[in-house]
Amino acid sequence: MTAAPTLSDRFADGAETVSCDGRDVRPLLRLAVSSGTRVRVQRLAARPDRRQAVKLAVVSGRLEVNEVAAEIITLWSDTSPVEVELMVLGAGARRLEVWNAWDLGGLETAWLGNAGMIVEPSERHLALHCSDGLGPASFTDLQVRISVAQPG
Repeated sequence: MTAAPTLSDRFADGAETVSCDGRDVRPLLRLAVSSGTRVRVQRLAARPDRRQAVKLAVVSGRLEVNEVAAEIITLWSDTSPVEVELMVLGAGARRLEVWNAWDLGGLETAWLGNAGMIVEPSERHLALHCSDGLGPASFTDLQVRISVAQPG
């Protein structure tokens, strides 16, 4: 008897979404941005027994938070504020990428096992329901809300 393929197995061929229990799941969220775009991340819930994180990166740009700019920002459930506002910097910035990660014995881990996210859009934000890669897919491991405000 072979084990059922994990979400990461199913994403391995480059699929941007797969179906899991009738819901679309993706490994990565991509959003259009430009320099000056403001991104607000609000953590709604995170499992208490294993550190969870939301990671954000701008392709051909940087993110600034609290006067510090970096290519990739990691917001850990146990050390970051519940709500964080980031600014996209860089004339070439065109796309924000968002994914979830978790702590596995002190090692930051992502995109393995049953890792993935369900994205629920609303008029003002996107709700991300994230499953870390351990055990069966559970889209309550980390839940965040992301809103994007374009400049101007």
